[in-house]
Amino acid sequence: MHLPTRRLLLAALATLAVAAASPATAADKIRVVATFTVLGDMVRQIGGERVALTTLVGPDGDAHVYEPSPADARALAEADLVIVNGLGFEGWIDRLIKAAGYRGPVIVASAGIVPLKAEEEPGHGHGHGNARCCGEALASPP
Repeated sequence: MHLPTRRLLLAALATLAVAAASPATAADKIRVVATFTVLGDMVRQIGGERVALTTLVGPDGDAHVYEPSPADARALAEADLVIVNGLGFEGWIDRLIKAAGYRGPVIVASAGIVPLKAEEEPGHGHGHGNARCCGEALASPP
């Protein structure tokens, strides 16, 4: 992980951990927006009651094709911290951040990660190795 990215991530996590150490009122809570549930779960575990968490893509949602709502833009506009996956997972997040006017810190969970390249499946085109992706139905014999 790059040193500036690591420092920013550690600072954000330390802030959440310190905030979690004492009881909070609603006004004291750090407003965090996580793009999907896995990141939201981590924020909740670290920040506890000291965090007011908004998770944009719910447990049954697909962050690849998610379409943000006006409520999502409001949540970002009011956030103190935004946590995203990166690696192109949320192709819509940069536009949403800009539309919301958010100017605070954005933690990219995958910063410094070198992704492994998956083998392409014949005729599939984007190589994540899941035959059931992208709305494709498994073909049944005629």
